[in-house]
Amino acid sequence: MKIKSIILTIILGIFYPFALIFPVSKNRITFISLEHDNLSKDFKLIYDRLNDEKKYDLRTLLFKFEPSFWGNIKYGWACVRQLFLIESSRLVIIDYNNFVVSKFPHRKKVKVLQLWHATGALKKFGNDVDRDYVVNHYDYAIANSDFLKPIFARAFNMKEEQVFVTGIPNNDKIFDENFVNQTYQRLLEKYPILKGKKIVTYAPTFRGRISTHFREVLIDLEKVHQKLGDDYLIIYKSHPLISHSDYEKNERVLFIQDELISSLFCVTDILVTDYSAIAIDWMVFDKPIIAYSPDLIRYSHKPGFTIDYENEFPGSVTKNEDELAEAIKSVSKNADRDSLKRKNFTDKMYKFNDGKSTDRVLELIESVMNG
Repeated sequence: MKIKSIILTIILGIFYPFALIFPVSKNRITFISLEHDNLSKDFKLIYDRLNDEKKYDLRTLLFKFEPSFWGNIKYGWACVRQLFLIESSRLVIIDYNNFVVSKFPHRKKVKVLQLWHATGALKKFGNDVDRDYVVNHYDYAIANSDFLKPIFARAFNMKEEQVFVTGIPNNDKIFDENFVNQTYQRLLEKYPILKGKKIVTYAPTFRGRISTHFREVLIDLEKVHQKLGDDYLIIYKSHPLISHSDYEKNERVLFIQDELISSLFCVTDILVTDYSAIAIDWMVFDKPIIAYSPDLIRYSHKPGFTIDYENEFPGSVTKNEDELAEAIKSVSKNADRDSLKRKNFTDKMYKFNDGKSTDRVLELIESVMNG
């Protein structure tokens, strides 16, 4: 990847002086993503609200990286386009670490806002881990709590006062009872098999790197289901960066990829995840959560954690299928212990529970646009 970075830096360096020729458009806001090729989650919420106001020139550059030769060519071209859009926009909003922003300083009139794609972080990220390039030149970021401010500041090479605790826009809906109830009914109609079952949703993070390839966790969900019995149903929601799953056509597991995890929360009784930040989102529902972490020792060294994982994770931590099945069957027995762990975890990860995070982010954007 370092060779690719050097080549890309040279190519962008040729275009960089030409990008500085164009003036900064004082009303332009540009959304740049490397994880989604369409407006989704926080980006869609913010874009739609700004679009309704009709005050700004809104631009998008939405690109989903594919680790292949052709994918690298397309990524290089997307970076050239980014360069020109960044240098001509008053505000640039990103949702992932950005090579172009980090490598090429933008003009003072241009500001970069990081709307990180997750509610928080259990695993280290950004400049807290070994990287091919240093994350740099971000002007602002948002976070979900005061605990997360220094973590985000280190990851993005910022001062803590540049990190604003607003809450995460995409989480506003899960504080809304109407959304939860309507989604529950919609999914039961879409998947009648869910009716009368104890729903266990398995939603792990990915393994691998964006520069190489992503892979899913090795787990025998059929074995887990066999140990649980037919009173249970397992939903498997793979990470959005996973292209193909071993469970796509498995008759014993309900594989769902076309629904957001926030929607699946509405029908879930027990969430099983690992190091994913969705553990934070799930706290809004105050229901049991279990970690399936077979690679915990390796993961604790690289990339490492932002919390004392085994002691602070808000539920049981399991390392094989037998332990996982037993933990699922024991949630009632561990209810008091886990309820206290969830409360402590929630207090650390949340500042707001009012469902108005989108409003606060829009206020931040407005203040940036007004200088």
